[in-house]
Amino acid sequence: MKFGVDCAMKCKSVFSFGIVILTLLLSGCMRDSKSVQFYMLNADSGVAGTVRVPASAQSPVIGLGPIRIPEYLNRPQMIVAISDNQYQLAEDHRWAERLDQNISLALFKALPSQLGTDRIVRYPWPQRQVVDYQVGIDILEFNVDASGQSRLIAQWFIKRKDKPTIDKRSVYQFPASTTDHAVMVKAQSQCLTKLDRKFQKPCGSL
Repeated sequence: MKFGVDCAMKCKSVFSFGIVILTLLLSGCMRDSKSVQFYMLNADSGVAGTVRVPASAQSPVIGLGPIRIPEYLNRPQMIVAISDNQYQLAEDHRWAERLDQNISLALFKALPSQLGTDRIVRYPWPQRQVVDYQVGIDILEFNVDASGQSRLIAQWFIKRKDKPTIDKRSVYQFPASTTDHAVMVKAQSQCLTKLDRKFQKPCGSL
């Protein structure tokens, strides 16, 4: 009798263990089968009107970079700041390329229409390349917070040979979302657009 009870208990335990393993496997398969969404930023979003400056072969060369971002942001997953000291990674919503490279590319693509010249090179440029203006950016904060606001804080400089360096900090904020990642990317792109236009006036005398 005791042998039968022990056997039944063992069978029940094995069955329960099998159910747990099967559940884990199924949940893993379901997660793996969920499609991952990829996103790219741009720097010409949501701002109308562009001032064009006549370009020529003699126009100064603008060097864009270096562009630095915090290491915690330089990862594939998109990030939401759920508190001042806590961040949530979105495994199913990712950047299509490294975030620092995406920001650099977005600004590089937008600057010619802002400045009216395509004589722009990205950091690091060849050692023999002559750069008349250098635009460097140190991004201090660039994410969506718990209230659904996209926030960009950037320390930037514009340096020209034999002239004082312009060194400023800019803060931009746009309504976004804490759940809709496409809306998040749009709001973050709007922040980049505002930063991009910040260089228009200092470089407007090209």
